[in-house]
Amino acid sequence: MNEHLPTYDEARMAIRGGNNPLAFLHLGIIYSNGIGVLKNHVLANYFFDKALNMGCKEAEQYIDQEYSSGVRDLVSEIRNAAKNIITIAPVKLEKLKKQMNRELLKKNYGTLSMAREHLELFYPNYNQTRAIDDILANRHTEDADVFYALCTKNNGSEVNVEALDNFLTQLHSPITEDKELFQTIVERDITSVLTNGEEELLQCLCNLTASYCAVCGRYQVERKELFSEEDIAKYPYIRMSTLTLLRRQAFRCLLSVRNLDPVIAADYLGSLDNDERLLTACEKIKDFDLQLFLISFVELNIDIEALGLTYQSLRKSYMRNDLDPLASYLNDYIGRLDLQGLNHQLSFFNSTNLPFID
Repeated sequence: MNEHLPTYDEARMAIRGGNNPLAFLHLGIIYSNGIGVLKNHVLANYFFDKALNMGCKEAEQYIDQEYSSGVRDLVSEIRNAAKNIITIAPVKLEKLKKQMNRELLKKNYGTLSMAREHLELFYPNYNQTRAIDDILANRHTEDADVFYALCTKNNGSEVNVEALDNFLTQLHSPITEDKELFQTIVERDITSVLTNGEEELLQCLCNLTASYCAVCGRYQVERKELFSEEDIAKYPYIRMSTLTLLRRQAFRCLLSVRNLDPVIAADYLGSLDNDERLLTACEKIKDFDLQLFLISFVELNIDIEALGLTYQSLRKSYMRNDLDPLASYLNDYIGRLDLQGLNHQLSFFNSTNLPFID
């Protein structure tokens, strides 16, 4: 598209008739990328929306990019729509729901989680019983995704997961491109080069797996799939998409044992969105393994959220052109390599010699 893009003046002339959707799209692209004008994402999105409303389907991909880059906030749009539900056009709600469904396809579950109090506007036929059945059967349905969002309130990290993974892959490229170093780390499984947060997560996963297996064996519950430490590609970092899937797996395991203890069964589902309530329920459980499993689940959620927010913070710093946090992050990694006596060709980083990130 950019190769054949008109100039700003040409695009402005083209919209004067008010009936040229491509002209509005072109202006949106010009403002989004700052081509001949200062970048202005407010105007870019205004023109993208105009183009889409006039039937330009190509505008959808640019709107999606605006959401993925973080300059357009779907959650805020949903909350604003909820405030003006009486006057908002049905077509606007339908567009928001369409974007939410795109978020689910990308496994950006955090987006729905942060808009959880308004989900009934978009999914009026949601059914909890169907949702639980779907999750236990590993079916990724609309019901299952809405239920998962309703039960994971503190989930601000699972947003723009694909874009975050791409960013992290490029950020860590100096480590992966040192083939001999990277092969040594992987083959020797040197977990000490990981961050404290990643190491704590892996230990928590071991506790969760052991207690879950013990509970399933004692009560003859069908075990649901759960990553083991060996299943996870840990190096040079644990991918956000892996963390997202792991949290979903752990949640499925949590549902599979929901009826085992009659003391907490009545309050179980109502406690899933609140770590404090779930831990309070744990205190009433007599079975040690079931208690440890629930505690480990809460800890796993906390560890995943902390790692995810760290990754998100790095990406946001990059987008603000604040590069010092990225350099510090990579230099900490180099420091852990040096502590292990690992030979490498890496130099310490600053804001001028960071790896290329597009």
